[in-house]
Amino acid sequence: MTATINSVTMKRLLFLLLFSLPILLSAQVVNFAKTLPERAWSVGLTPAWHVDRNVILFDAGGASFAFNGGYGLLYSLDLNARYVYFMNGADYIGIDAQYLIYEARKSYFSVIGGLHKWDRFGCDLTGLFTYIPRYELSLSIGLDADLSFALEMNPRIWVPINVGYNVNEMMFLFAEYNLPVSDRSWDIVAVGINLVLR
Repeated sequence: MTATINSVTMKRLLFLLLFSLPILLSAQVVNFAKTLPERAWSVGLTPAWHVDRNVILFDAGGASFAFNGGYGLLYSLDLNARYVYFMNGADYIGIDAQYLIYEARKSYFSVIGGLHKWDRFGCDLTGLFTYIPRYELSLSIGLDADLSFALEMNPRIWVPINVGYNVNEMMFLFAEYNLPVSDRSWDIVAVGINLVLR
């Protein structure tokens, strides 16, 4: 009986780990609403394609490759860092903090705020909701804003739609589409892999 309880407890802990990937590439690909557990790490790689659709001041068309990492400070708070190499534009470097506001058995909601250096310095603001219909599957949606500190504010706003698949205890695969909802944003399609380390 004890072995069974320990096995169930262990599976639940692994489940929480796999859906706590904190790789918020704020408006530049990949979004999850669950924070990392305390003292947990995550690392990942995300190739993406940025689609020009006659966007004003579009300077990031084509492929990009994102490298990211995160660390869980508290159960409901983590820090994240990312570097994105753009084939046809300036590289992106950013940091952010994610706070878990709401958690239920099969859903999560969090908010994220951070700073970045891309074409110019700016800030990222995001709200995300994730639903988990099955152990190995997660569905996320949110609202993601990238505010650039140029001579005039030029917000870029997306609705990220993410589908994730739990391969095993350490590996998580995902696909994401960022739907543009402002004149200065564009379509982003991405796939990626993340590892959770304790």
